Amino acid sequence: MSPARFAGAAMGVALAIVSLGGCGKFYWGKPGASQEEFVRDSRDCARAAAPTPSAAEHGIVYDEMYRAYLVNHGWKREQHVTPPPGWYRGLE
Repeated sequence: MSPARFAGAAMGVALAIVSLGGCGKFYWGKPGASQEEFVRDSRDCARAAAPTPSAAEHGIVYDEMYRAYLVNHGWKREQHVTPPPGWYRGLE
């Protein structure tokens, strides 16, 4: 096998492993939403999902409540190695 062909095959295997291995971070997306909308919804959710008001300021929230809140506001959570435009990191 030529070096170029071997490199191509190795790249294909690496991409398959990344795809199957669940590499990447989780991001939130909502069609047509802006970053400002996400920041607002994320902040409101953190307040609602925090055990105390001061905990929300430090990002201490009940994860399932936080995620449910965002889903109820139309956001979708997906895992990406490189997120497409319009996808934002929440509290993870």
